[in-house]
Amino acid sequence: MKIITTVSLFLWSGILLNAQDKGEVPFDPSVRHGVLPNGMTYYIKHNEEPKERASFYFAQNVGSILEKESQRGLAHFLEHMAFNGTEHYPEKSMLQYLEKNGIKFGAEINAFTSFDETVYNISKVPVTNRKLLDSTLLVLHDWSGYLSLTDEEIDAERGVINEEWRTRNTPSFRVAEKVWTRGILKGSLYGERMPIGLMSVVNNFEYDELRDYYRQWYRPDQQAVIVVGDVDVDDMEAKIKDVFSPVPLKKGLPERKPFSAKMNGDITFIESLDKEVGSTRIEFSVKNEARRLKGYDYLDDNLVKGIASYVLNNRFKEQTVKKTCPALSAGYSYSNFVRPLDVMGLAVQPKTDKELESFEFALTELLRFVRYGATDSELERAKLSIKNSNLSYLKNKDKISSDSYAESIYQHFFTGDPLPDVTWNVNYRVDRLETITNEDILNYMAGVYKKEDIVIAVKGTSDKTYPEKEQFVDIFNKVNAMKLEPYEDTVDDKPLIAETLEEQPVTGKTDIPGMDARKYELGNGARVVVFPTPYDKDKIYLSAYSPGGNSLLGKDLLPSANVATYVASQSGLGDFDEIELGKKLAGTNTSLGLDINELSESMSGQSTRSDLEVLFQKIYLSFEAPRFDREAYDLARERFSKSLEQKQKNKKSILQDSMSMALTSHNERTLLFTPEFIDEIDLGKIEKVYKERFQGIDDFTFVFIGDIDEAQLVELARKYIGNISAGKGKEDYVDHNYNPAKGKTVVRVTEEMETPQATVNVVYKGEMPYSYSNSIKVYMAGQLLQKSCHDVIREEEGGSYGVGASASLGDRPREAFSMSVGFDCNPEMADKLVQVVYNEIEKLTGTIDAEDFREVKESMIKSRKEAVNNNNYWMSVLSSHVFYGKEIHTLDDYINTVNAITAEDIKETVRNMEKKADIVEGVLLPKS
Repeated sequence: MKIITTVSLFLWSGILLNAQDKGEVPFDPSVRHGVLPNGMTYYIKHNEEPKERASFYFAQNVGSILEKESQRGLAHFLEHMAFNGTEHYPEKSMLQYLEKNGIKFGAEINAFTSFDETVYNISKVPVTNRKLLDSTLLVLHDWSGYLSLTDEEIDAERGVINEEWRTRNTPSFRVAEKVWTRGILKGSLYGERMPIGLMSVVNNFEYDELRDYYRQWYRPDQQAVIVVGDVDVDDMEAKIKDVFSPVPLKKGLPERKPFSAKMNGDITFIESLDKEVGSTRIEFSVKNEARRLKGYDYLDDNLVKGIASYVLNNRFKEQTVKKTCPALSAGYSYSNFVRPLDVMGLAVQPKTDKELESFEFALTELLRFVRYGATDSELERAKLSIKNSNLSYLKNKDKISSDSYAESIYQHFFTGDPLPDVTWNVNYRVDRLETITNEDILNYMAGVYKKEDIVIAVKGTSDKTYPEKEQFVDIFNKVNAMKLEPYEDTVDDKPLIAETLEEQPVTGKTDIPGMDARKYELGNGARVVVFPTPYDKDKIYLSAYSPGGNSLLGKDLLPSANVATYVASQSGLGDFDEIELGKKLAGTNTSLGLDINELSESMSGQSTRSDLEVLFQKIYLSFEAPRFDREAYDLARERFSKSLEQKQKNKKSILQDSMSMALTSHNERTLLFTPEFIDEIDLGKIEKVYKERFQGIDDFTFVFIGDIDEAQLVELARKYIGNISAGKGKEDYVDHNYNPAKGKTVVRVTEEMETPQATVNVVYKGEMPYSYSNSIKVYMAGQLLQKSCHDVIREEEGGSYGVGASASLGDRPREAFSMSVGFDCNPEMADKLVQVVYNEIEKLTGTIDAEDFREVKESMIKSRKEAVNNNNYWMSVLSSHVFYGKEIHTLDDYINTVNAITAEDIKETVRNMEKKADIVEGVLLPKS
């Protein structure tokens, strides 16, 4: 096998010789880059998505791998400290300054730490404020080497880090970490340097340990400044040189050396079990030294890797829908796990007690692909899909966000991978796709699959006994010794819709007031609203609505209604089952989802211009020829049962169920995902509900927005929507009064936990007259509550890693508000922090911090200015108008309304909410 692998690698390098003769991959000429005398790298790119905004990134080629044993967790700790005081911004003044300008912590100010990298970002900075741009650069300057790192701020942050560890230490993370540290990363320093670190270090390290790490590794020769946005590149380059050139590169610093991953040549078996894990998962990994390819080799390798992934994962999907398959799902991946290590992996979810059989199935299909590659038809489908996806991306290149560009740039800084211009890159990929053959795939797979450096892992519950290592190894050896036949791919060239459809007449046309949009009425009663927009090239979006939903169904039908559209989607459309449909539509770029919720039935989807007719065909078939296959239904039930196993192990689900019942005052129609729920699902009821709710088109309104040729779209609507049968006529939903009990309901749940943690959720609900102004006041109150709870619960008390708070006002099924606060925390602080929530709500009735109030307004206006250039925003505005009769407001209307709201308005709004609210307070606590 080693000889075969060596030969295969030689062949792989040989097929790339032509690529190497092409010279260097051209660097994106729109990215200005350079290196300052102190070793700091900079990149600048002009980009106008969004307009009048710029994103600033500070990338550091340092991470947890550089920690000493006494510093485990300090790379991540230091990332937190960057927001807790710098030379020019003491304590929290940096965040206060940025938030005062509408830039929100968490959403637009953030950072991450990994094994080898640390990246900070300040995104969507308004460029019209030149002082703000200069100040943002000054923040990055301070991050580079001027953090305060005071004793007081370090001690204050220890509690926050502990709560982050508590929040992230989920059952799924615990079992994954065992696989990483005891298997994939075993024997290398990476396995001992998980970025979150050790809480024993976090809680007890000496202050100078953190300062020592900072002085050694935060330095200009390991740093890059990245600015992408609506900026003058020459001007920004001059500023960067002026601000960052004086940062000194100190002498005598340690080398930033690369690290290796351990290859031991054997098969490692890990049983990673946890009593709070429900479902079982088998993982098969092949460890490889990272493929550090350069230039065209890198681009070609990625293309072949993408084709291999497309073909193999589609094979798994085709096989796992069969009743005889022992696996519920299987997936293939190949990725760079840490810098020196690539991992080829299979992830398999077995059916009950089918661990060995499902492993054999997945490994057999992998080996079949390794030996024979793709069929001609599979290869062509993969090429067509990847080609069309790239061409669609190119057409919409002006909508690539500054943050997306910045991510590509910092990855280039860390790895040296090519960074070509988007147009050049897509054109190269499309041309190169045509020349890729099955031989290329075979050579690629021979270079990444081997029989050594294997990790086989079983993830599951400690309440169950699993097969042992020897049994998995026996299957591994058996499959590798098997004589396998090539894969057989079946295709059907019959049309998606066999019958001939004649275009039906438009019976009415009206303009939508205040927008360049029109509503067309068709002869069967359907309404089609069309709004051409310039925001996304080649993209068209759909939203459709009909009132009624589950509210019109009897209680016995509700479980089946809840899963009806899912089962239908897994069954296919018309004469095609799900797999046949996927093959038929390979290379097209459309999506369509259906939903039946409490108050309506709806559709949402999107398409490229060239595939718009396919989207209309799907709409037609979803009404006229849905499928309800018994095999798809049986598979769905199995998947529901596996999901239920996982849910029953999830401690938070018990609180969620209890909250659901309390928030509806134990309404008999409230659904919980339980064994009884699955027992009540029935295929006959599913078909009955679906056909009743999507029985006729005359109660549906369709909204299309985007890069639309209106005449073409209306013609397609007449042909496809116009031929859908009319049926139930006009309907309306029924209000079943899902309201909490009057007053305050307290829900307390206690559970045994591996990691002791409290979960708090406080919800206020009550009636309030709906108006545009009132909806903004309620939302603003929620934002102020979010800020105050964050400041007290996280920053002052150190009791939680993150706090979520929000409030909204709606008018369906009645005019009512909802306000909620939720967080995880230290169980010992739960009662105290619950009281903080009530205290902060009460404070809003009497005192509004003027600075907080101004910051919330700035953030709301800034976000709305960014939103108005996006189709998602206009779909929300237009659909709210045509579906629910909401008035259309301009950007100026919004800004004027926000600015007109006073602190007294907010106090009065919160007083009314307090007065009218029924409260549900839920707390989950560990038994111990």
